[in-house]
Amino acid sequence: MTITGGQPTAEDDQQATSEKQTAAEGHSLASTSSTKFPLQRLFVLALLIVPILYGLTLARTLVLGDPTEYTFVANILGIAHPPGYAFYTLLGKLFQTLVPFGEIPWRMHLLSATIATAAILFVYGTVLTICRQSPVKVTTKGIAQIAAIFAALLVATATDWWQHAIHANPHIVTATFLAANLFLLTKWWAGDKASGNQSSKWLLVFSFSAGLGITHHPLTVFSFLAYGLFILLVRSNIWREWRTLVKMLASFLLGLLVWLYLPLRSAMEPVFGPNNLNTLNGFLDHVLARGISEGLPFFTLADQLDRATVFWSLLRLQYALPVIFLALVALIWLAWDPAHHPSVERSEVARSYGAPLRPLAFLFGLSFLANYLFVINLQAQDVMAYLLGIFLLVGLLAGIGLWALIDLLARRIKFDKKALALLLGALFLLGPILQMVRNTNRISLAGYQEGSEYVESVFELFAGQAEDAILLNDWEHMTPLWYERYVQSRWPDPEQVTPVLVATERPWLESVFYYLPSYPVYLSGYRSEIVGAGFRLRPRGELYQVVQPGDSSIPPELTEIDPVSAAGIEILAYQLPQEIVNAGDFIPLTMAMRTQENTEDFLVPIVYLGEGDNRIRYEFTTDNHLTTPLWQPGEVIIERFDFALPHDIPTGTYPLFVELRNLSSMEDIGLKLKLSDLEVQGQKRPVNTKGLLANYRQQVGLAGAKVREGLFNRRSAPWEEPIQAKPGDTIHLSLDWLSLAPADESYTVFVHLIDGANRPLAALDYTPLGGSTPTHLWIPKWLPGQQMKDPYRLELPEDIQPGRYFIEVGLYEMTGKRRLHISDGEGNLIGDRYILGAIEIQE
Repeated sequence: MTITGGQPTAEDDQQATSEKQTAAEGHSLASTSSTKFPLQRLFVLALLIVPILYGLTLARTLVLGDPTEYTFVANILGIAHPPGYAFYTLLGKLFQTLVPFGEIPWRMHLLSATIATAAILFVYGTVLTICRQSPVKVTTKGIAQIAAIFAALLVATATDWWQHAIHANPHIVTATFLAANLFLLTKWWAGDKASGNQSSKWLLVFSFSAGLGITHHPLTVFSFLAYGLFILLVRSNIWREWRTLVKMLASFLLGLLVWLYLPLRSAMEPVFGPNNLNTLNGFLDHVLARGISEGLPFFTLADQLDRATVFWSLLRLQYALPVIFLALVALIWLAWDPAHHPSVERSEVARSYGAPLRPLAFLFGLSFLANYLFVINLQAQDVMAYLLGIFLLVGLLAGIGLWALIDLLARRIKFDKKALALLLGALFLLGPILQMVRNTNRISLAGYQEGSEYVESVFELFAGQAEDAILLNDWEHMTPLWYERYVQSRWPDPEQVTPVLVATERPWLESVFYYLPSYPVYLSGYRSEIVGAGFRLRPRGELYQVVQPGDSSIPPELTEIDPVSAAGIEILAYQLPQEIVNAGDFIPLTMAMRTQENTEDFLVPIVYLGEGDNRIRYEFTTDNHLTTPLWQPGEVIIERFDFALPHDIPTGTYPLFVELRNLSSMEDIGLKLKLSDLEVQGQKRPVNTKGLLANYRQQVGLAGAKVREGLFNRRSAPWEEPIQAKPGDTIHLSLDWLSLAPADESYTVFVHLIDGANRPLAALDYTPLGGSTPTHLWIPKWLPGQQMKDPYRLELPEDIQPGRYFIEVGLYEMTGKRRLHISDGEGNLIGDRYILGAIEIQE
């Protein structure tokens, strides 16, 4: 059988009559009794790929931050942070109880994979239902199922979706509610057109799902306008059917009953969560996340072009251009509604069985638009989590677009099985197959250990130490400790250490002043404000110890050496966590140093890896290091000097040396201290970093940068001639990032206008892509090979004086504020900022 265009033949009429009977039984036009079971088996096997992929890449242990909160809150039936996630908490408890094997964190991660797979089935069912309701020209067997499988696999293997499908998070549930609601409304739309009776049973199930979704997250309401308009377009007189409306309202309220968990449980004073949700204000504050949502929308109308650029960049991380093209084809095809267009000849089956397609264009298009306008203007830690539903819509539409494309081609050309197979093969290669090949290895969390490693490091560091210490934690590191407490009934001995969460009521510096007079204080990470207040921060494994100036002790985990001195600086001890490393690794080197007398010179260590002409030089800046003029005589200063190995460094043994450099005189000091040998394992296919403008920590590359002058004139960095501007002008910049390796933490991009003395006059400091895409949040978010376009609007001060200024670009750690060093093509450190070019301010 072939797909053909032109007038139907007598044979076609006979076939249409036969297929009408099949359609009335609920099968596709192409299904026959001889092909039904083999095709169904094939499609089931294709869908089984999804849970297998998720199972292989699923996180196994605790994931830092919110994922661990969701895990232990569900376990102890507590109340999570706003908006409370009542449905997700109860579902998590049920899943942890019913799954009889595996650790509790793994079960919660498995819940995400299960829910994500359910959403894929909803996508499959939605596309299949639509294709079966519009059999205009497509008569080849199995095309409807193929289009549905195409959509399902597209969504399942998209980067953002896959990342959220393999660790505990509520956002995959939010997107699944969208998928479920679209499926239920599509089934209601399809109805039973063969008999002319349109049942409301799917509407009632949809109403229940809509209410249930609100108890999970308020984001689900942003599609309600699309839902309501769709229902009116399909059944314009439904507002007169009061019995149906009453039933829908009852079903909706039934779903909302899950919300009762929050006030009822809050009144019981749970061990984790607020106890004021049994009051109306307390309940509304929590479920509406009022404290978080007050600043909406964050971006203005002037930012919308840049926000559209950000969205396009993020969308391209998910799908190839042909997939996005198919999604656009679907919207146009649905709006055109070929199945009911008067100029189109249709089979008898289509006349009796097809439903109007145009309402679907409003359902999908308006759902996309409403969610887009809210999410893309949202200021949140990770907008990518809120984009899941939008990306799901694009993948779903691409499946419909595949069907539409075949239908449109069938009208105009003779399309045999071979040509059809080539087309389908090409689209699958550019769609789900490409996504699977590209993402399987780099997206996996099977080896993720950050959460469990932090817990064990805390217990090991303080074991047997009767310090009576205080460990100040950020939210990210406190949650795995709470898991140990609430689920495993394991908590550090207070005589050893007491973990404390640092909150807005008592920030980091205030907490240090509060505890330090009475207790030793440790931090979960580096905090520059503590050093700025005059304290010393000593690296202690995963932690940092706060000490008063003048401390002369050396922590026991450091390897002490015979003191080696030069220019009055002694090197006393060091620590390398491991001596067997891989190319591209980021290596923390800790050194203990001392001076016997005050110095006014700025002295910094230089680390050399290897010997001879090919050695790599790591010359550190003074950024977030205690400068030598501030050292006290006899005080032991312990600092970390981290360095990253080039991705293309060959396998071999490399000696590690330390020297000193006097930044005051810009001279190296004749010290050559060998610390250790590093055994380096090279990469088989190292990433190419040679053409980058800047290589930050061997993790993030600045691949390009452009400035826009007027509407069409663009200049690439570094530009030689200064850009002419006036006070109050807006400089439009676009930075092209390339992810080189998984980031260790969340980095902030800085874009500064500086003068000749390096003083900043205008500054933009953002999480990449206007806050949309952190490099790391609980897990590595940027994956190797990803490219992103990051737009900025730098507004020049109205009172800026005429003269020459410069634009510098770089990254720093979001919490520690330490800048990322830049490596040249050979791996040598060459600073911590990149100068894009000059700007000449005119009078």
